Amino acid sequence: MTYEKLALLRSLAVRPSRDIAPSVQSMVRELQDAGFVKYDAASGWSATAEGCQFIESHRSRELLDAKA
Repeated sequence: MTYEKLALLRSLAVRPSRDIAPSVQSMVRELQDAGFVKYDAASGWSATAEGCQFIESHRSRELLDAKA
């Protein structure tokens, strides 16, 4: 996953958004197709449980790499 997509996923995990800027809509669609984000009429765009698990697994790998 690219740094930009990961940053967008992290952002949606922290704070859902009703609107997505046109410049990142294609990335959101790719994340949605992968099952990492979803749209809900009540809360807007947010990270799914699968997306949050991906963030945590990536964070764990970053921590292990930093200790090496």
